[in-house]
Amino acid sequence: MNDEELLARMRAIDPARTSDAPQPDINRLLEATMTADTTVRTSPRTSDRPRRPLLLAAAAAAVLTVGAGITWGVTATRDTPPAAAAPLVLTVQQDTGGGPATACAELDVTTLRQYTTAFEGTATSIDGDQITLRVDHWYRGEDASTVRLDNIHEGQLESFGQEFAVGQTYLVYAKDGKVPVCYGDAEATPKLRSLYDRAFGQ
Repeated sequence: MNDEELLARMRAIDPARTSDAPQPDINRLLEATMTADTTVRTSPRTSDRPRRPLLLAAAAAAVLTVGAGITWGVTATRDTPPAAAAPLVLTVQQDTGGGPATACAELDVTTLRQYTTAFEGTATSIDGDQITLRVDHWYRGEDASTVRLDNIHEGQLESFGQEFAVGQTYLVYAKDGKVPVCYGDAEATPKLRSLYDRAFGQ
């Protein structure tokens, strides 16, 4: 069988070429064409998509701004050292009598309790008639971390025979900002600490 014979047979069995082939439904096809909805609609999700990146970008910018503010605040706090508290200044009274050895009675608990300021401190510097003490323990009165003693007996760095030296520890008591000449600033000893403990209820 050659090509022409095969083509003739295919034409013979083609339903469209026979009288038995159904006629196309022209009316149905026209109605379907006329009623077809060709309106293009955009889904809500599609319209929201462009806004999402904008919202995320705005949120990121806000976080960065707040973070930068916090970082600046922390950095500023770290860079700014706290102001140092001013030292408590006490004035040592002058010896106006015949000398401490003859004028001072023995220090006791009753005498100590009359004073509103009492502490133990270590001498950290001596400058002329000024001695700076680092407070190691407060017995009564203040809460400063350092105390400065002024006018040490006519410019002499000693009180009742007691010479001050950097690194030494002293017990000091005062009232109304004044340290008495008798035992008001003396080198700390176990006996004197015991007296302070009993006087101030330590």
